[in-house]
Amino acid sequence: MASGSVTYVSVVVAAFNEEEHIARLLRSLNDQTLRPQEVLVANDGSDDRTAEIADRLGAVVLQLPHRGPAVARNIAARAARGDVLVFLDGDMACAPEFLERLVAPVAAGHAVGTFTREIYLANPENHWARAYAALRWSPPDRLLPTDFPDRWDNFRAVRRDRFLAVGGYDDVGYGEDMTLAPKLGEKAHAAPGAICFHFHPSSIREVFENGRWVGRGAAVRTLRHPWRTHSLPRAVHIALRQIREGRTPWVLPARIVYHLGVWLGLAQSTFAPERHWK
Repeated sequence: MASGSVTYVSVVVAAFNEEEHIARLLRSLNDQTLRPQEVLVANDGSDDRTAEIADRLGAVVLQLPHRGPAVARNIAARAARGDVLVFLDGDMACAPEFLERLVAPVAAGHAVGTFTREIYLANPENHWARAYAALRWSPPDRLLPTDFPDRWDNFRAVRRDRFLAVGGYDDVGYGEDMTLAPKLGEKAHAAPGAICFHFHPSSIREVFENGRWVGRGAAVRTLRHPWRTHSLPRAVHIALRQIREGRTPWVLPARIVYHLGVWLGLAQSTFAPERHWK
């Protein structure tokens, strides 16, 4: 992509049962200072109103069988027409200058792709969301610490030609978004001022399901002892330490439920290793 050329942006949203959030995301994309050429919602086998809502709000909806975000994003990327792909989740929302700030280093030829450190917790009033932030070792109000490095494996925007040349994301379940950088041979650059918001799980069921997804994925198997790492005594010990350090007491039940979900996911993947998506 030549510096100074017109940059067309395709936003790709892999969405599975996101009827609660998808309208908010799409409306925030309509208010961008840099308007995307298209917004593709890869409807990943949703059995709710995700596709209906996305279609009503003008997105290009791709109806896909449920296979997880890697497959959905790769299919949408091949269908996209933009120079730059921006990957968002259905449970996000974006500040008006988000796309402009995120894409600027790519459009200027300074980076193959970018990410943002400025992802804020969108539902801090919910105790399960605050507990999930503690569970992920995130700050109470945002996903990444303010001193997070300016290079990362997780791309939020990337040149479409480079993405397609390396075959997109690997279909490994949870952690698929970290598989692109090793194939590209470089990391994403931080894009200052690209502010967006993420809705954490807002119920105990959602916390459990996220744990089960992690347990089904490949990333957890890089641990030397995944079952022991996610054992309940260890989870309780960590939660109590976090509470003493000032985190929400809801982290205790959240950790118990989350790690039970991981255990179930580990067990399920033993009997059905080909099924690693939610």
